[in-house]
Amino acid sequence: MKKSVPPPTLPTRTCGSHTAPAILFLHGFLGTSADWLPVAHRLRAAWRCLLVDLPGHGRAQFPEQPELYTLPGAAQAVLDGVQQPVHLVGYSMGGRLALQLALQHPERFLSLTLISASPGLPLAAERAARRRADDALAAELDQHGLNAFLTAWYAQTLFGNLPRKPALWRRLLARRRRNDAAGLARMLRGGSVGRQPSLWPRLQGLRLPVLLIAGQQDEKYVRVMQLVQQQIPGAELRVVPGAAHAVVEEQPARVARTLEMFLCGNSKKLCCPSETRGAAGVTDPGHRKKKNN
Repeated sequence: MKKSVPPPTLPTRTCGSHTAPAILFLHGFLGTSADWLPVAHRLRAAWRCLLVDLPGHGRAQFPEQPELYTLPGAAQAVLDGVQQPVHLVGYSMGGRLALQLALQHPERFLSLTLISASPGLPLAAERAARRRADDALAAELDQHGLNAFLTAWYAQTLFGNLPRKPALWRRLLARRRRNDAAGLARMLRGGSVGRQPSLWPRLQGLRLPVLLIAGQQDEKYVRVMQLVQQQIPGAELRVVPGAAHAVVEEQPARVARTLEMFLCGNSKKLCCPSETRGAAGVTDPGHRKKKNN
């Protein structure tokens, strides 16, 4: 008889008042809940911040439950920890996961923020190619270990000058090296965008308030976020200067301020005195003056 395995509990950091409106943060590939701490510390006076370790990352290691190392499995684990409606924020891989959750369970969320995240690859051939590429990367991670993998991963163009920012680069590498290589490889395979159905056709049906954020130097994801904005009714887009794909790491103060402005405008419980001002240093490329008809 097969031994039953209890439902997983994802490790979660919490900061802020337990009576405040809650924000659930989902990190990207290679990240952990600690990635969000500089943002959460700036929001904790008015918000309860829930920072989750996703499967294969940080303390969330479940080698006996391989189904968790997929986007559907990770999504269910996240959903099991949501006790009441929350504002949902996801970065990169965590953004793909957040979008899937918001589309499948909109009643569980008050708003959605996607940071440098994609709704998937629209063509089957693209998804197949990406599966092969991610499987090969996972094999390299298994074979050569985390240090060599990190150097190659952050050499990608979308990360801009991140490795040439010494203090930030050292802090980032120190956190990344605390991860378990085997867990990361499992999630890279199972959570590959090549194994995710394209969510592009479903975007127009999303009725939650939506904020989209990208780093100005990450041209690929600025364009992706612009295309997403065109598909989601009422979605807001903010482009953050001085950052590439790792915008949460590079500009946490600006990300926090942008989130604060958006959330205050979409919370029934709170109203920020500064909500009528634009977030400092953040541009809105989608803003246009209305024409007189």
